[in-house]
Amino acid sequence: MKKLILLFMIVISSFAFGAKKLYVGTNAEFKPYEYLEGNKLVGFDIELMEAVAKDMGYEVHWVNMGFDGLLPALQMKKVDAVIAGMSQTPERKKAVEFSIPYMSKVKGEHYVIVNENSTMTKKEELKGKKVGVQIGTIQEEFTLALGGIPQLYNAWTGALMDLQQNKISGVIIADVSAEAYLKNMTGLKKIDVVIDGQPGASIAFRKGETELAEAASKAILKLQDNGEYLKILEKYFPEKVEEFLTLQKNKATK
Repeated sequence: MKKLILLFMIVISSFAFGAKKLYVGTNAEFKPYEYLEGNKLVGFDIELMEAVAKDMGYEVHWVNMGFDGLLPALQMKKVDAVIAGMSQTPERKKAVEFSIPYMSKVKGEHYVIVNENSTMTKKEELKGKKVGVQIGTIQEEFTLALGGIPQLYNAWTGALMDLQQNKISGVIIADVSAEAYLKNMTGLKKIDVVIDGQPGASIAFRKGETELAEAASKAILKLQDNGEYLKILEKYFPEKVEEFLTLQKNKATK
C-alpha cells in the first residue's frame, strides 16, 4: 500500500512539475487592463490571459516591463506572448501574430487631456505643441497625425504629472484609463476625443506561431460563449457590458 501511495505521489508531482509554462509580457501601467495592487498584478488582461492560458493547457508566468520593450522581448524569445491592451496596427502586424481581438468595440476613443487652466477646446489645437504619450503606444501615432510633438514617457502617470505642472500642453490616452486618472488626479480636464479605427486589443505572439495565436483565439471565443469573459468584463469594464452583450446577440443571429 505504501508503495502504491508513493507511486501515486510521484505521478502527481510529475504532472505538477511538468506543467507547460507560458511566459507572458505585460506593462502594469494601464488601469484597468493591467496594473499593480501592492506587488500583485491585477486587471482585465491579467484575469483574461490566465483563463485563456488555462484553456490552452498552460500556466502563466508573468513578466512586467516597459510597454516599448514588449514586442522586442517577444521577438527575442524572452517572452512567449504579450497582452497589454495592444491594438493591431498595420506596423505591428508585420512583426507579430495576433489573436482575434479580445476587446471588441464599435469604436475606440482616446481622450485629449489638458491642464484645467488651458484655453484649448479641440484636438486640432495640439498642432506644434508638446503632447505626452507612453513610449511605443498608438497614441504617439495620433499625436503625429494631429501635428503635435510627442513627448515620450515610460508611464502615463509621468506624462499626466508633467501636464499638471504645464511642462507639456496635452496628453492623449485611451478613454477608460483616462477616466481612472481623471478621478484621482486634480488640475486636468478632457477637451476632445480621437477616434481609433484599429481592431480592438489582442494578444501578440511571435511571427510564424500561428498555432498559438489560433489556440488563443479559440479560447477567447469559448470564454465569451460560456460566460467567463462576461464575469471578468463586469468586474473591470462594467460600462462595456451592454456593448458586449449586443455584439454577442448579433453574432448569434448571423
